[in-house]
Amino acid sequence: MTAANVYPVILKYQDYDKWANIVTQAGLSAIHHSCAEFAVTEFQNKRGIIQSTMESYLKLKLEGNETTAEEGVNAIAISLQLTYVHLPKEYNTAVAEKQAAEEDIALAIAQRKQETTKANTNLLKAKEEARKIKDTANNEADVLLTEARLKAEETLYSFQKEAEALVEVKNKLNLTTEGVLAYLSNRLLSEATDLKVTTGEPAKLSRRDEL
Repeated sequence: MTAANVYPVILKYQDYDKWANIVTQAGLSAIHHSCAEFAVTEFQNKRGIIQSTMESYLKLKLEGNETTAEEGVNAIAISLQLTYVHLPKEYNTAVAEKQAAEEDIALAIAQRKQETTKANTNLLKAKEEARKIKDTANNEADVLLTEARLKAEETLYSFQKEAEALVEVKNKLNLTTEGVLAYLSNRLLSEATDLKVTTGEPAKLSRRDEL
């Protein structure tokens, strides 16, 4: 309070205690109005802004404003220092639970990424193993096909040469078809070292007459 405010205070409030109570109520009102402009979470990271807002409201409530014709309580706000913010226990509990939930979510996301990476790695390994098996099977199939083709060509070539030889023998010896069969039978009998033949009766083992 300044000297100029003493007389108006005495006229309006009559005694010091009544005026002091009014000043206290005005200060509380300024603080309440200031707090109403901010969310609870902002009290943790905007303390400087909140302190400045409180000081502005306090000056307005104590000193008034001639421009807006708002009356004060004949007091002067020299400064305001926000030193402590008391948050409700429920809020602190909720913040702790939220942080714990966020940590759990972050852990779950990290584990999911890890499992996804592991699954993708296993999938790539399985695809690579399947490719190798497929390549091996294709190679083995190619080898078998090549062997079969060569064997078939070899057999066909042998049959062709045998047929050419028989044709040549037939022409040289002037044999009939029956004569060629007799020729083959005699060759078979002459080349076989241990030949056993079971025939029914009547049986004709020799084809000498056809030669």
